[in-house]
Amino acid sequence: MRWPGRSLFLLILLSFCLFAGVRFDLDLSRSKAYLGEPLFATFTLRYDRTMKVDRIDFPPPKLKDFKVEELNGSAPLRRGTQRLRIYRYLLTPLRVGSLRIPPQTIEMAYQDRENYRYISHTYRSPPRSLTVREVPGALKIVGDYRMRMRSDANATTAGRPVHLELQIEGIGNLDFLPPFDLRIPAAVVYPSKPEITTRWLGGTKYRKYFTQRFTVVAERDVTVPPLRLRYFNLHTEIPETLQTAPLTIRIDNPSLRKERVRRAAFFFGGILSGIALTLLALLLLRRRRSQRGTLLQRVRQARSDRELYRLLLPYSDVAQIRPFLKILEERLYGKSTEQIDRKALLNVLNEYMRN
Repeated sequence: MRWPGRSLFLLILLSFCLFAGVRFDLDLSRSKAYLGEPLFATFTLRYDRTMKVDRIDFPPPKLKDFKVEELNGSAPLRRGTQRLRIYRYLLTPLRVGSLRIPPQTIEMAYQDRENYRYISHTYRSPPRSLTVREVPGALKIVGDYRMRMRSDANATTAGRPVHLELQIEGIGNLDFLPPFDLRIPAAVVYPSKPEITTRWLGGTKYRKYFTQRFTVVAERDVTVPPLRLRYFNLHTEIPETLQTAPLTIRIDNPSLRKERVRRAAFFFGGILSGIALTLLALLLLRRRRSQRGTLLQRVRQARSDRELYRLLLPYSDVAQIRPFLKILEERLYGKSTEQIDRKALLNVLNEYMRN
């Protein structure tokens, strides 16, 4: 065997010896899940710590039936005589049925110090299968959450913005939660795009955070209505509803306050005017009744035609009384002897004074 062929053979043999005993595994946190329920996928590379390794290349998996979210890469770990590289991902199933995770490839390489050539070898993880079930009630959001709304101020002035922050945290597929539409009567609301982050807590524990902010501008006091989230609880396996507490924001508006004072003044002024007019009408009615009683009494008590004539003169323009005045004038200044029918006069006066 010539030298170039022998060199290539030696390199291949050396590569086989160097990378023998390497294991690349995949572990799933569960074999069954609901649609949209994230699960942990842990890829573990194990190799002897005496091996010379200059480069390890493992791109994030591309799986058509899953949403893949990388949690962290891993620096080399020592465990006994082995070194480990651990790669953690959250996989969220996108359809129902029996899903398969095909083998994933990792590449290990070292550089020959004499010719600077890289000698590499690839390893494949074993395939894994997962059974994905439909969510009862066809709910899209699954998990276990807490929800709250916070405000940076409970009181402000007209036209000055108040900032609200909605936060939902827990485990589940918050990545698929659409933005909330907050509507407040008598206010303008500017929503922001939600921010969704994931925090790995070690092992197979994690937390997702959904944060959406709103800017509210109002001219008067407003109440922020509750926001609601209906989801399938993965722990209780029943649909549940969360909602935020309503918030009241006090708005100080000097112009509106003046307008309210002006309206209140008009309102109470109208009431007082109505009361005054009513009292005046009652007073006039009472006075008129008093005058009527006095006139009737004086007419009854009049002892002479002249006295009766003077009592009736102020009413000379009243058509019903004018005939009685004419009879009195004829008696006083003429030669008539016609008598006044006082009963008829009293009836006419009573009817006139009543109207």
